[in-house]
Amino acid sequence: MRLTIARDGTLIDVSMFKSSGLPALDATALNMIRQASPYPPFPPDITGTRQNFLLPLQFRRSD
Repeated sequence: MRLTIARDGTLIDVSMFKSSGLPALDATALNMIRQASPYPPFPPDITGTRQNFLLPLQFRRSD
């Protein structure tokens, strides 16, 4: 996942960096990131008004 978060923790944008190959799983992962917003504000040592993050997610199928 690729996330852009504002200094105050607001989610500005989220997109799929690489698809899992399963559209339903991709949509669920995007929704999960959106529902977790807002995020904690940046600590003072992180500069700028927004930051981009790459969030690797791994899923395993369990039976």
